[in-house]
Amino acid sequence: MLEHFLTLNTFHILLVFVRMGTVFMLLPGFAAGYVPVRIRLLIAVTVTLVVVPLVSPVLPDLPDTAIEMVRLILLESFYGIFMGLLAQGAMAALHLAGSSIGHNTGLMNAMVFDPVTEQQGALVVGFLANVVIVLLFVMDMHHLVIQAVVSSYAVFIPGASLMPADHLILFTDQLSKSFFMGLQLASPFIVYAIVFQSTMGVLARLAPQMNVFFVALPLQIILGLGMLMVAMPGLMLWYLAFYEDTFTRFLP
Repeated sequence: MLEHFLTLNTFHILLVFVRMGTVFMLLPGFAAGYVPVRIRLLIAVTVTLVVVPLVSPVLPDLPDTAIEMVRLILLESFYGIFMGLLAQGAMAALHLAGSSIGHNTGLMNAMVFDPVTEQQGALVVGFLANVVIVLLFVMDMHHLVIQAVVSSYAVFIPGASLMPADHLILFTDQLSKSFFMGLQLASPFIVYAIVFQSTMGVLARLAPQMNVFFVALPLQIILGLGMLMVAMPGLMLWYLAFYEDTFTRFLP
């Protein structure tokens, strides 16, 4: 009965749009509130029309019942959300690193708008998020994500049975790698904070009449900003390599 309302090509476009649309709904740089909904919709539709001919051999035929069609759409939505959550999980490493850097450099109380979470966050977190989003577009990382989504049709075959255990293992692996990456990015500043605070503790013992920690706060901020300026290129290259590895696992 569905063939009276849908053609096979229209159904294929719908299935691909569901996966692509949900990916762009969560993809950093596209999912932010400052990106108009119409722009996101236009990008998703454009990418869908380009991708449909590439993945049409693995797309299922037009289902006979509405229930089967709903099942296929829900599966595609799940796969798209899953790919988007992998990208969000990669961004979580940046938030962990930024929070730790801000805490260890005395900048934790400085707040700024975070473009990823769309709320107020630590200054360093917002700064790193803005820089990374710009670099993702400058280095064409969004093209890599689209390629990974297209290649995911060979892994997450439309209409195939859902394997929740495999998806859970992949997602938890991504979160653990993100946590480890966040600690690695923040590790120089953790060492800096330990050395700086230990030095201030020794000075406080030598001059107990002076509030050393209050006087040393501007110095802690200045040295922390200088260290961030020196380490920034290496941190960004390190993080972008991690972000790239998140999606290259889906490429052939």
